[in-house]
Amino acid sequence: MQISIVTVIDIETALAEGCLDGNAYVIDNTGPFAQSPHARVTNVPGVYDADGSQAMEAVLNWITVGVAQLPPTLPRSYPHRFNIANTARRLLSPSVRTQEHISKIQENISKMLTDPPKPLQVRDRGAVRTYDAPVLNAAGKVLKPDDTITAASVPPVVVRIRGAAVENGVLYPALYGSPDPLTDGWYWSATVDTAKVGRHDYTMEVALYRPVQENSKMLWEPRLFTLSCSIQVSNVPSVNGFTSGFVPGLLPIPPSGPTCVEGDAI
Repeated sequence: MQISIVTVIDIETALAEGCLDGNAYVIDNTGPFAQSPHARVTNVPGVYDADGSQAMEAVLNWITVGVAQLPPTLPRSYPHRFNIANTARRLLSPSVRTQEHISKIQENISKMLTDPPKPLQVRDRGAVRTYDAPVLNAAGKVLKPDDTITAASVPPVVVRIRGAAVENGVLYPALYGSPDPLTDGWYWSATVDTAKVGRHDYTMEVALYRPVQENSKMLWEPRLFTLSCSIQVSNVPSVNGFTSGFVPGLLPIPPSGPTCVEGDAI
């Protein structure tokens, strides 16, 4: 069972108040469980066979986004990529016949390649490196590194998942590499031991980037926050979706006769 957990963070308010309480919301695809809207509890249905044995484990996947940032359905560099691809398409178009048109399009390509959007300079484990991609707002506009409102659109980063659920062997989290550009190549996932029914607490450590002045330049450094969450593992029997029975069995498909006879066209 795959369970997606989306953590939505009001980055600007969290940086201003210095905490995530009241500024972070957890949404998952198993439906609401906690009575209080402020309780960050994810329902994990533990599926069991008729004899009481554990049928399967659950897998959690975390996605963390900011309230004002670009929707995660698009990579942050998509406008820049679109402009380059669109210009290349125009260059190959049959309507481009004169040398003047070709020269103008080639000039646009050269300008985009030699003057790309400026990325952020971020501090990573004490060293300064260049951020992977230009930062865009929700409208797809490239934000300047020296603009303080850029903080609202720099994606949060989950640094670590720990707590009692991990220590007690209920959650087994790990950071995985992925070729998917929508997750920037990394995402957190965890398997859940659904045999341990009950509520289990865990903590996410999240890094939010904030701008600081250093040597007359704007440098972005991460600030760590902690967010307390829980999972509620419930005991649900395994049911066949076709027969509504507690055993797998065969699919209820009635036998059919031959579809053709000798001599018929196939």
